[in-house]
Amino acid sequence: MLLSLNWLKDFVDIPKEMLPDELKAKVSQNFSDYLKLNDVIFEVDNKSITHRADLWSHYGLARDISAFLNAKFKVYAPKAGVLKAKKITFRFKVKIEDFSLCPRYMAVGLEGITIAPSPRWMQDRLSACGMRPINNIVDATNYVMLELGQPLHAFDKNFIDHIVVRRARAGEIMETLDGVKRKLEPGMLVIADKTKPVAIAGIMGGANSEINEQTNSIIIESANFNYDSIRKTSQKLGLRTEASMRFEKGLDPNLCELGLARAVEIILQICPGARVAGNLADEKKYKLKQGPITLDLNWLNDRVGQKFELKQVKQILEKLGFAVKPSREKLSVIIPTWRAVRDIAMAEDIVEEVTRIYGYNKIKPVMPKVDLAPPLIIKEKALERKIKNILSVGARLTEVYNYSFVSFEQLEKLKINLSSAIKLANPLSEDLTLLRPSLTPLLLENIKTNQAKEDFISIYEIGTVFINTPGEINKDSISDEKLPKQEKYLGLALAGAEEADLFFKLKGIIEYLLNSLNLTVEFEIENSPMPFADKSILAAVYADKKLIGRIAAVEKNLARAYGLKKPAVIGEINFKELSGLAENKPVKQFKEPVKYPEALRDLAFVVNEKILYNNIKKQIINFSDLIKQAELFDIYQGDKLGQGKKSLAFHIIYQANRTLTSEEVDEAQKKLINHLEREFGAKIRDF
Repeated sequence: MLLSLNWLKDFVDIPKEMLPDELKAKVSQNFSDYLKLNDVIFEVDNKSITHRADLWSHYGLARDISAFLNAKFKVYAPKAGVLKAKKITFRFKVKIEDFSLCPRYMAVGLEGITIAPSPRWMQDRLSACGMRPINNIVDATNYVMLELGQPLHAFDKNFIDHIVVRRARAGEIMETLDGVKRKLEPGMLVIADKTKPVAIAGIMGGANSEINEQTNSIIIESANFNYDSIRKTSQKLGLRTEASMRFEKGLDPNLCELGLARAVEIILQICPGARVAGNLADEKKYKLKQGPITLDLNWLNDRVGQKFELKQVKQILEKLGFAVKPSREKLSVIIPTWRAVRDIAMAEDIVEEVTRIYGYNKIKPVMPKVDLAPPLIIKEKALERKIKNILSVGARLTEVYNYSFVSFEQLEKLKINLSSAIKLANPLSEDLTLLRPSLTPLLLENIKTNQAKEDFISIYEIGTVFINTPGEINKDSISDEKLPKQEKYLGLALAGAEEADLFFKLKGIIEYLLNSLNLTVEFEIENSPMPFADKSILAAVYADKKLIGRIAAVEKNLARAYGLKKPAVIGEINFKELSGLAENKPVKQFKEPVKYPEALRDLAFVVNEKILYNNIKKQIINFSDLIKQAELFDIYQGDKLGQGKKSLAFHIIYQANRTLTSEEVDEAQKKLINHLEREFGAKIRDF
């Protein structure tokens, strides 16, 4: 937001010595020589005042500045009777169908209007603040919005004589002032006449009632609209204006009258022959929560760690527009209307007002006078940090952060069902049109981007995926609208080696992660719902016998189509399932290490390719008490084995509570081989 120094000075005297150092020199020079201007323009970051609707104007900021500088604030008071017609020559009606969407709607009619360029002084101020001058009437409404913060709209009286504030109806289409025909959705708030919409409430007027060169009578609207309704309509239409930005912050309904009076004053000043000729409409139904809030001075001092005097606090608050009534060591504080909408609500808010005006830099740092309590630990966040530490430090993976948006093309290349994705009404770009139903597309994009620079890539992301089914009710909505279902996932991706090697490496990383969380892990080969998976290199991941995710190699043709030059494997772990298991797991207990040595034997055998690896592993582990561990380290398929065959190679560890002899281990290995031959038809590999 751009602000004019001269405009601010209309409401507060700013001493030269209080200006920033970089401006002092400019103010003392001839501006025509320095900047070819007679003003200084400040740019205020919108995000810094997004919670303060009253600061979206020169008037509101001047009020705060006056409190900071302890300078006199020039309160704007409209001329008495400025909105009343000496003689009413035309009338119009206003109807509000739902006051929760429009708490107040004011309008007044003027005639004797001559459309012409606005005065030079007005054009200069509008241009300085980034607004294009159009004509005297439109410029007057924009001027008031920048000055007081109240958006206004002017209708050509010849096209409207009846105003209805209502929700849009199915199938309604309206051309807005920017020349775009927009399809309105039911629920969008509009200003309509008896038959059709003439404006999108709080956002933009319609071409069917706009001011033109032939306009001679007008109706000026000054209204207050529900911030949630305006924000949603603006987002759905992809139409954000200076007016909508202010309405979606939550404006003071009392500002309507002030803004309307100021607009009429200006029009009567710059448009000779103009006069108030229509009735004044004022439909309203609202009640602001203005308190009182009780502020205990001792509590304030303890809270801040600074000793304030009652008189000092009272003076600060009154400078900001609060009504204050002292009583012993307490203050009864009435919230001003412009701070009572989505802003000041409790004593802590009052504390913030006092301390920021006093100056945070003036408060001496002291140790708290209360016992320090440990911070509240959110288990899910703590687990997330632990997992990141395990993967980043222990497994040496790189964490990535991606947008939550993907394209149709990305999903199609991976054969991900498009119906599972949610289309955005107003995408940021053509490449970001869908909410991601999986972490995989963007993890593969990360690999594609970095594959030319890195021989081996190992990355992970913890993020939210969006599923095209109803989820929880939106708590911030005024309706019972449900948000899409959202689930948090852990995605892992490796690229740069042979698929089988990558697969076992990722399998090892997941084993390391789950074991670090004190969870048992098993992998089972099964048909994967991952549509991009190579059906011969995949597995389901079980933690404590519960399915939590899957790992798979990306099918070669799909990987090439996606632009990958290296084989890649993907893992997807449901974070909620993992969190539920890990949170309830007891802390690992110390276990005395076995004093006796291990005996290692390797065993490679050929079986039918349809036999699941996990079934074989279970048979090996459960065959003898001497077998402590069995780890698959190689899978081979080729012409030497014959069609429909595969070779599995295991490291098998034998251990007991005594030292095993070679003969004992060899005998146990021989019995195991015979057992596998009987159970699976396994044949020892002899090449």
